[in-house]
Amino acid sequence: MLDFRQLETFIKVAELKSFSKAAQESFITQPTVSEHIRQLESELNTKLFLRTKREALLTPAGRAFLKHAKKILALRRQVLLEMGQFSTTVEGEITLGASSIPGEYILPQMIGSFHKNYPKVKAELLISDSKEAIEWVLERKCEIGFVGFHPNHKLLEVSPFSSDTIAPVIRRSHPLATQSVLTVRDLQTIPLVLREPGSGTRRAVERVLSERGLSWKSFNVALVAGSATAAINAVSTGSFFSFLSLKSIENGSLERDLKVLEVSDFPALHRDFFMIRGKKDLLSPVAQHFIDHLIQNTGASSSPL
Repeated sequence: MLDFRQLETFIKVAELKSFSKAAQESFITQPTVSEHIRQLESELNTKLFLRTKREALLTPAGRAFLKHAKKILALRRQVLLEMGQFSTTVEGEITLGASSIPGEYILPQMIGSFHKNYPKVKAELLISDSKEAIEWVLERKCEIGFVGFHPNHKLLEVSPFSSDTIAPVIRRSHPLATQSVLTVRDLQTIPLVLREPGSGTRRAVERVLSERGLSWKSFNVALVAGSATAAINAVSTGSFFSFLSLKSIENGSLERDLKVLEVSDFPALHRDFFMIRGKKDLLSPVAQHFIDHLIQNTGASSSPL
């Protein structure tokens, strides 16, 4: 008889192409992973993986079975979600995906207050850039995502939940920090810390630059940072500047070390953050309670755009 744990292990090994990595991510031992796969192969009477020194590759039978395994687990999840609607107790798990600004500076507080109300809920928060957070929701790795730009995707329901301001920021000890008003030409002389291509912050600035006939090629890009924290650390310890979310520097010590620059021909940008979910997905009771909590505490919209 097929076991759900075996199916989950099989999918994890298939995705990571490694028994050891699957064990690490699943918090089980490698022998347990091997045993799950052995039992599956015995039940199906076929080999699912070709094991090499470097990786575990799916056999043709394994590739065919992967589709069925995902469907079985998706159906199981659907059944549990529908049955969970009849429960009066809010408990279980929720996985959220977010880009770096909402993930690092907005959601932790929300999750903390949510946990006080629902202590039996365990939350997992995955953080990357907006592009990957969108992919996580589409792939159903998380129920709800929080991103820095509107995805405009037909399979997603999108609602604004918070807002932000983006401005050029520099270390207070930098010579240009003493000037009251600067121009874009001044910024082009300073080494720039640029966010990664999937960043919502980067996209927002790119849009305005494009409207002014500019691109990153006209700036002195010295570093591409993979997160808001990396960009902030680079600016606060060096001679760089960066276009940063003001939410990310609201920390008292950062505000003392950094200065928001006034640029006459490039005013600060205002942008929204968006909450996303699969348009056809049935939310778990935990996820629905989290959305209700978010709306109540942030004034987020419950109406999709």
